[in-house]
Amino acid sequence: MAGHGVSYESETIDPIDHGFLQLKAGMRLDPGGLVDSDLYDVPPVPPNGPRHDGGRRDVTKSKSSQKIAQTAASDTTAADNKGWDIFRLLPPPPDDLGKGFWLDVSLQMLKLSAFVVLFVLTLLSSVVAKSSFLLMTSAIGWGGQNTTICRIPNIPEGKDNTAYLEHKHVVKWVWSVYIALCAPEIICFIRSFHRTVFRNVKKPTMVQFFTVFVVESLHAIGVGIFVFRLLPDLDAITGAMLTNALCFVPAVLTLLSRKPSKIALILVIVDIACIGAQSSGLWAWPMFIPQLQKHAWAIPISLTLISLAWWQNFVHTDSVFPPIRALARFANALSEKRSKTYVFVSLWKCLIYLLSVFLFVTSRMSLDELVDGDPFGEKPITVIARNLNRTETDKFLHTMRQFEVPANQQNGGPANSAVPPPASKFAKTTAQQWKPEDGPTVIDAGDYGGNLRALFRVKRDAESPDVTYHVYETYIVQTLYTTSYDALWLVLVQVLAVVLCYQSCKFACKVMMQRMGFALPMALSVPFTVMALSSFCSQRVGDPCYMAQSMPYELFWRCYTNFIDFGDFLTSPQTWIWLSWLVSQLWVTVHLWRPKHERLARSEKLFIMSSYNGAFVDQSIAFNRRRDDKAKIKAEDLDLDGEDTSMTYETIPGLGPVPKALSVCSATSSKVESGLIRDSASTADAITKIYACATMWHESPLEMTCMLKSLFRLDEDQCARRNAQKYLKIIDPDYYEFEAHIFFDDAFDVNDYGEPVINKFVKQLIEKIDEAASAVHQTQMRLKTPRKCTTPYGGRLSYILPGKNRLTIHMKDKNKIRHRKRWSQVMYLYYLLGYRLMMKVDDQSRKEVISENTFILTLDGDVDFTPQCVHLLVDLMKKNRRLGAACGRIHPRGSGLMMWYQKFEYAVGHWLQKATEHMIGCVLCSPGCFSLFRSYALMDDNVARRYASKSEKPMDYIQYDQGEDRWLCTLLLQRGYRVEYCAASDALTFAPEGFNEFFNQRRRWIPSTLANIIELLKDYRNVISVNESISIWYIAYQCIMLTSSILGPGTIFLMVVGAISISFNIDMVWGLLIVSLPVAFFCVACLVGKPKRQLLVAQIIGALFAMLMTAVIVGTALQIQKDGILSPHSIFLFAVIGSFVTAAILHPLEFTCVIPGILYFMAIPCMYMLLPIYSICNLNTVAWGTRENPDEDEKNDLVQGKKSGTRVDLIESGLGNDVDGDLSIGCGNACRFICCLKPDRMETSPQVWRMNEKLTEIDRKLDRLERKANVRRTSTISGQPEHGGAGRWDATDEIDEQAEREDNRDISHQSEAAMRNRKWQPAQSEAWLTEKSIRRAERDYLEQEED
Repeated sequence: MAGHGVSYESETIDPIDHGFLQLKAGMRLDPGGLVDSDLYDVPPVPPNGPRHDGGRRDVTKSKSSQKIAQTAASDTTAADNKGWDIFRLLPPPPDDLGKGFWLDVSLQMLKLSAFVVLFVLTLLSSVVAKSSFLLMTSAIGWGGQNTTICRIPNIPEGKDNTAYLEHKHVVKWVWSVYIALCAPEIICFIRSFHRTVFRNVKKPTMVQFFTVFVVESLHAIGVGIFVFRLLPDLDAITGAMLTNALCFVPAVLTLLSRKPSKIALILVIVDIACIGAQSSGLWAWPMFIPQLQKHAWAIPISLTLISLAWWQNFVHTDSVFPPIRALARFANALSEKRSKTYVFVSLWKCLIYLLSVFLFVTSRMSLDELVDGDPFGEKPITVIARNLNRTETDKFLHTMRQFEVPANQQNGGPANSAVPPPASKFAKTTAQQWKPEDGPTVIDAGDYGGNLRALFRVKRDAESPDVTYHVYETYIVQTLYTTSYDALWLVLVQVLAVVLCYQSCKFACKVMMQRMGFALPMALSVPFTVMALSSFCSQRVGDPCYMAQSMPYELFWRCYTNFIDFGDFLTSPQTWIWLSWLVSQLWVTVHLWRPKHERLARSEKLFIMSSYNGAFVDQSIAFNRRRDDKAKIKAEDLDLDGEDTSMTYETIPGLGPVPKALSVCSATSSKVESGLIRDSASTADAITKIYACATMWHESPLEMTCMLKSLFRLDEDQCARRNAQKYLKIIDPDYYEFEAHIFFDDAFDVNDYGEPVINKFVKQLIEKIDEAASAVHQTQMRLKTPRKCTTPYGGRLSYILPGKNRLTIHMKDKNKIRHRKRWSQVMYLYYLLGYRLMMKVDDQSRKEVISENTFILTLDGDVDFTPQCVHLLVDLMKKNRRLGAACGRIHPRGSGLMMWYQKFEYAVGHWLQKATEHMIGCVLCSPGCFSLFRSYALMDDNVARRYASKSEKPMDYIQYDQGEDRWLCTLLLQRGYRVEYCAASDALTFAPEGFNEFFNQRRRWIPSTLANIIELLKDYRNVISVNESISIWYIAYQCIMLTSSILGPGTIFLMVVGAISISFNIDMVWGLLIVSLPVAFFCVACLVGKPKRQLLVAQIIGALFAMLMTAVIVGTALQIQKDGILSPHSIFLFAVIGSFVTAAILHPLEFTCVIPGILYFMAIPCMYMLLPIYSICNLNTVAWGTRENPDEDEKNDLVQGKKSGTRVDLIESGLGNDVDGDLSIGCGNACRFICCLKPDRMETSPQVWRMNEKLTEIDRKLDRLERKANVRRTSTISGQPEHGGAGRWDATDEIDEQAEREDNRDISHQSEAAMRNRKWQPAQSEAWLTEKSIRRAERDYLEQEED
């Protein structure tokens, strides 16, 4: 402690912020330790009891400011806290947000495990991919050679065994290598084709297409030379080392792209050294390694051509060379148009690989052998067991007698025939040492004088050829068969390892684990591969049976035998050249260790190309990873200083123990007063800014509390991030600035004097603010009284939240401004974006930067969410600049049968429909209850301005006002922006619990949904051309969905008819009649009845249909039992149920949502047949339908009951309840006898008095004007000079004064209400400012520009 705070890097933390940091760290504030009387003015408690001030604690920053804080506190709370009011409530229980110690520990362990698993998975998959690929290329090199194998089956005596691999045995490995190279290209083709079909991808220009085509063709040629020409002649270890020499071109471009800096000279020297190291592969290795001398031309050509593929990633616009800068700009434009190019290029590369096979492999084998009709089938192979003595051969002969095939079953000869078969069927053996001129068909038997002792054939099975044994004196020649399709299994393992490596690397980058899960495994891939292959080779030399159980007996890597031990390996020139390659590759890919991308970034932003290479997947992915150049936000630009000492709230300690965690962020920053937009340009313009805008109307107290608690949680999270950056100097990539706005529709009532006053819902919201703050911070809190201000639209209250963020409540008067949700949204769009951003910022470039990083979080008044859910939506926004809106997973909350139905409906809608739209195109509707919108998209042409259009046509009321959220998203889609869905971002909202409210809600949703989809389909040409997320196939999908929606009621009708006919075994006509009658009756009721009557009929018919569907369920079960589970309707039913259950399994935390599915099934006729009819028949109704104020009707009924009393009409008069009286007997309009007549309320109505006084005032003013005109006329006629008219005007003034005295005398005889109405002026219509709940709030005034 230093002074009054704790010092962090020469900066003092005030005690309040220090406490908040401790709060977020899970520490407990100790009033006796960290917080002393110098920092917190805590009055001592008298020994006989608590103080008369209620134990209130004043929070100040220093002793000098205690008087100011005490004065502010006395102004706000002293009047409310009485000296005798010493009893306190415990804070509300915390929300069950799934937090806790064990959950935090498990999450930390899970995160640590994810690091380890991701590292192991990436490294292991890359090593397996490279090793298996080198195994296949080594197999190609074994063609025409002998290889040592393990013990031959049925010859356990053989210890020195060899196999001769003919070219027909290695053909399968040639095609396996080809498949391994083409598999990533086929995956790239499928991905690019999908994007081309279901996305509106930009077409490349001819220059762009030709550039990509040429570069990729050269790259494919280099890969073909490297794989089919070089690797078969190299040992596996040398081939693995050579993959570190593939970055010659990237190293050169890195040098040329260096931007000037203080350490540029050092970096250039290192770059030159890397270029020298990479170029050594072009000349040094062939010189030091004799086996590479014959490939002296192929090595430099292949390595250079391969490295050309990644040129785009290593050119920078900050280069000092103009051609490099121009090339970098061309590369940036090239990235956006690769999808359509790779639809062709990926297949073209496969063709080049095929040409490489025929060009380079035919030098090893004939074309007929290469194009064998069954390359992967089993082939006969000759193996020899050498160095056997006579005893071992005799033992083998004795053992094989029992397996011998009788000769009469072979050629009709006698049994035990020892006559050898025709020589053409077997390879010849030589009695002399084998020579190259003998040809590949001659086998070196090893015993140059042995004689053939016997020949055996052993039957394998009925369909397979026999196994033949030639037994000689000291060796045995056996004809075996290779394993069929073993090459395909190996290539499958290799391809899966390549795909797994790529996906794990991409996942590591997306979840910000790039260093551990990507950079480190890529750096260790080749060293681990070299060590693994060295170990395998050394083990194989000592034990020919090493790894024989895990691969075909004739297959193994080609091993470099010059390395006897580890010392020889280290002293070899080959090793040091390889290490220089490895170090240079690490330097070229140093950007992997400094990721700057956002979380969950798109694959297009992570990687330059959408393809990768199966031969060297680690280098391909490492060089393909983009070098990010995202600008950093400086801590000094965050404007965290300049705090005042105003207190935002006070904590009210109870009589019990101190709560475990107290939120003590209390001071406000200068940012709060000036808003989130800085006055001058800085890197802080790129800071994420979130405006949380909630719309309210007639929400219940519980609903208001849930929404307010969500805002307080967001405020707490933002404050913690701000303090961490302010004091700990941590640059938080997820830092954001936050401001909350609540737009309250119909916030005013009219009092008895015709003055606007805030209604009960606003008072209710004000009362719930402190309760919500106490619930979030787990201590009794009371926010500082807000600032109140009158506005042209009504009024405004401004709070400062505990986290120093602003909460503004905009109270709308429906008599001054349009009400309802859409106009509230229009209001905050124009206020926050039009006024606060566009009007206050002059620089156009600043406007673009700020608008791209400013987001509108649209909320309903009953939503409940956590800050983490908002962060997930922000992550989506950062991934794609063309993303205009993002929505989360909405969970309905409430109770009752309708809530159960909606749980299943919401779940299926999000699991299936929204997810499908998100994948094949984009989401069409981002619900306004919890969605994030990009300001740049909202400010675009034809979006916000058209959204503010006034409804004039009938279709406008349906499309604009009944479905405002979908209408706004439609406008975004028409401007080319994308709308996405994030399943992990959860929000809870209160859904309709009653049948009538639910029907009224869907009465708005169904027509507006159809209207907006039709609007989108009508404009499909424009949408396809400007929106890359929407293609003609997605439009076709929406047409099918629209058609199914229109035909849905008729389809359900026929389904119910058929189900009744099958279940009850009645004729189809009777089933049609049973269903048609209630539906026809409901149609008539909707056409002629009132909405309440329609809903009553819908409930009755819906209940009848539900009972009918129960019988259908039983009938369906019986029918399935009768027809079996393979009947068509059984398969269809099980398929539907299986799709729901599968989706629920894939969402385990929401699995319980599938339980109400049976209720959903029973409600199908009601919801899919009656509800559309109700919606269509009530298109003329524009009422909101939900959260209507029930108290108004009850109040009117109560007033009518009190006013009317008892009345008996002999003849109906048609007057209704317009006549007052307790007892009234009359004959229509002819006569009426009224007892105990009450005075008519109209006579004492303030409105009538006000109108009367206004008319009287106007009459008197007209009289005064007429008198003045008469005076002027008299003066003109009499010819008096102008200067002599003074006396005339004096007489007029006396007349006016007399009129004023008469007015005052008349006013003295009027009622109080009339007197107030008589003197009413616009400035005096601020009666709401004196409301008890905000009476002590500080008065504020609008700025001149804002007014």
